[in-house]
Amino acid sequence: MNKRRIPRRPHNDSGEFLWLMSLSDLMILLFILFVVLFSFTYKKMKQTDFQRIVATLRNEELPTAPIEVVHQKLREWVKQQHLETIVSVEKVDDSVLLQIKDKLLFESGGFELKLSGVTAIRTLQATLESVPEPYQIGVEGHTDDIPMHTKDIEDNWELSSKRAAAVFHALDLSEKTTKRVVLMAYGDTRPLAPNRDAQGTPIPENQGKNRRVTVKVF
Repeated sequence: MNKRRIPRRPHNDSGEFLWLMSLSDLMILLFILFVVLFSFTYKKMKQTDFQRIVATLRNEELPTAPIEVVHQKLREWVKQQHLETIVSVEKVDDSVLLQIKDKLLFESGGFELKLSGVTAIRTLQATLESVPEPYQIGVEGHTDDIPMHTKDIEDNWELSSKRAAAVFHALDLSEKTTKRVVLMAYGDTRPLAPNRDAQGTPIPENQGKNRRVTVKVF
């Protein structure tokens, strides 16, 4: 008896490996998840960081980072107040540094704000009030390496702390913003330029740069 052969259907493998595409998509998503989790453990991720990741994944235009907005506002403030020669603005990573030379703010060796200093600092208030959370605002006092000792000041550490405090009080920030303010005194430990040359001779120009108050948004 002859066996009846059943004809085979043509082999169609068009959908055979579709599961590989789904698996690859899943692996990509898992990789992104682990990257985000790692970011949380490595540093405190700001909301803008997450927004930039999402925009990148969606191939959308990246939103302007808040720190960029702060940087631009501070640059505009310097220009409006005509302070380009004694105030500088610099963006470093995810922070902005506003360096204010002491001659705008204080008399030599003093810690009470001059009238010109009070006027300038008060106009800075609105810009700092607009700094969004969770950014903090640091007010840092810095001096040169010339020893300081008067009836009111014990040393450069005390001078830098009192100058930082004077600027902070002149800003007159709201209670809500004040909770994000940090005062720091560094004395002569963080110079922008060497106070002296290799022979130990003072460099007055550099010492003038180092006597400053820094307003830092970070």
